[in-house]
Amino acid sequence: MSWTVVARKDFEDAARSKMLWAITALFVVFTAGTVYAFDRIMEQTATTALQTLTLPAGLVIPITALVVAYLAIAGERETGSIKLLLGLPHTRRDVMVGKLVGRAGTVVVATVVAFAVTTAVLVGLYGTVPFVEYLLLTLLTALFSAVFVGIAVGISAATATRSRAMAAAVGVFVVFQILWDYVPMGIYYLVEGAIPAGGPLPPWYFLAVILNPKNAYSTASALFLPQSLTGSMAERVAGEVPFYLQDWFALGVLIAWLVVPVVLGYVRFERADLG
Repeated sequence: MSWTVVARKDFEDAARSKMLWAITALFVVFTAGTVYAFDRIMEQTATTALQTLTLPAGLVIPITALVVAYLAIAGERETGSIKLLLGLPHTRRDVMVGKLVGRAGTVVVATVVAFAVTTAVLVGLYGTVPFVEYLLLTLLTALFSAVFVGIAVGISAATATRSRAMAAAVGVFVVFQILWDYVPMGIYYLVEGAIPAGGPLPPWYFLAVILNPKNAYSTASALFLPQSLTGSMAERVAGEVPFYLQDWFALGVLIAWLVVPVVLGYVRFERADLG
């Protein structure tokens, strides 16, 4: 399996450059710090404290994953080193999969270590940790990390220069972190001719909310945590609640965001003239 060689080299390069240690330290500060800060300002239990971990993860992981992975292939294409890589017994698919696994491994390891360290904070504050829920949240967060790495690798595979890859990565971050909140409202205004108020809303409005991978991540966490974003949405749906407002659907959205950008990026990379 030639892609494993590419993945191992990518991961080892990240470790040698201290990138792995830097993003691990960043994740530890944000996850453990958020749990401690929320405990100081509100009364929580160990279980409800887990919900607060989705907040720093939803902010820090996307930008970190995009920075780690947006040059995975575009950087090598611009410098010409991609020709040397493909001159070895690697196909373009091997390079694509290897880069995805190697960069995802960097971010996922940092995420898992940060959550492990945060365990000590939870035990110190509450005396216990709901192990099953915490393990499931860690796995879900690892998937969320891989999603944004997949988006970045897909961008990197589809672009030929560092500047284009950077512009696309910045655009993805701005859209998902800032602009997406206005997307459902904009569509509603075009369809209904008014701005959505606090009353019942059509189901498709909430589907547009969940299609943001950050919102899908926090929604999917309700599969094993007490608070449910889709539960609050269901209370505001005009008419029957459809299947896509169930918590499990958000998990499917995350998986789709992992697969589709990688596939599209690979198709573009496979057809690209690297000369």
